[in-house]
Amino acid sequence: MDEKLTHWKKLHNPDYLGAYALNPGEELIATIQSAGVESVMGASGKKEDCMVVRFVERDIKPLICNVTNSKAISKVACSPYVEKWSGVKIQLFVATVSAFGEEVEAIRVRPRAPKTALPEMTVLHPKFEETVAKIVSKKTTLETVRKFFVLSDETAEVIMARIESANA
Repeated sequence: MDEKLTHWKKLHNPDYLGAYALNPGEELIATIQSAGVESVMGASGKKEDCMVVRFVERDIKPLICNVTNSKAISKVACSPYVEKWSGVKIQLFVATVSAFGEEVEAIRVRPRAPKTALPEMTVLHPKFEETVAKIVSKKTTLETVRKFFVLSDETAEVIMARIESANA
């Protein structure tokens, strides 16, 4: 049975993303909007300057980014410069780490780009005409195209109509 669990820290609604935000085994893909230094209220109630990563997805809270996560993001972004991180997709997961003399859960960034959904093929896609031509000439099939692109029913109908027209 796969039950949904609620970490107690979720009920306190902290301002920043933490390991508690993900259920066991869950991973999260997020798109970086910006990264920079911000003044953050620490657990002790004292303000400190930290690097904070904010995301395009409004339902994902900002991430206070430590050195480990910064290094991982710089690998994914292919740049150590935070100004170049905007628009980069990262994959977040939970790892058990040694910190403050104990084993704790921490949110981590995978040091590689996440596998994202297939791109969508539309009639406006730059390779649309080339793709239709390959199907018409039997160099590929609609089924093969679906392995590389998402096709809406409407786009598939346009392709089928073009195939029928070429074969008429």
